[in-house]
Amino acid sequence: MCSFNTVQSPLTSIPLFPLGLLPLPGERLALHIFEPRYQRLFHALEHNEVEEIGIAYHTPSNPHSFDAPIYGGVVRLVFATEPGRTGERDAVVQCVNLFTTTEIHSSNPNNEPPYPMGHVERVQAWKNWGVPNGAIPHIETLAEYWKSQGSKAEAEGPVKTLTEAMVRYDFNPIERHEVLRCKSEEKRHARFIETVQFKALIVQQMQLNSKGQFPN
Repeated sequence: MCSFNTVQSPLTSIPLFPLGLLPLPGERLALHIFEPRYQRLFHALEHNEVEEIGIAYHTPSNPHSFDAPIYGGVVRLVFATEPGRTGERDAVVQCVNLFTTTEIHSSNPNNEPPYPMGHVERVQAWKNWGVPNGAIPHIETLAEYWKSQGSKAEAEGPVKTLTEAMVRYDFNPIERHEVLRCKSEEKRHARFIETVQFKALIVQQMQLNSKGQFPN
């Protein structure tokens, strides 16, 4: 079991929505809700029967990926369309915190509630996860590239936290999970640096290719 090596909030139970996504604090996600059990869940969110849910990182290709502990983002509803004829709807949620599970109760359409529930610990210390010095040169490379591509995010100034950097520089769910699951700050920093270094190398190669320069 990996530890965030942080102070965590007391154990609570929240509904879980397993997806191949891993939202980070401040990030908004657009979702299409089509399974009846999750239609029920978003109805509960819309009517304030549930204040927040956990989007639990889950890869269906791995049958063990929904075993505890797993990692994810605590989200709240921002907006939902009216349900269609089949109950399907679109929704926007915003991530407000991170969590790790200690126990998961699988869903059963014949039970109440029909969606999964999880005992989770909310991780508060992500606000204090600063960007390691070893990552700064690579982040500067990425920032210059995205600025040249017209990204408005760079106008907001340098990233201040690991989570902000992972959102801005497009860490995919696997890359995010690999950072979050590390057992110590040292390992978390090392994984983060390794990933941004790789992304910076790709950008540098793209810039060389645009000038007609190709590796041997």
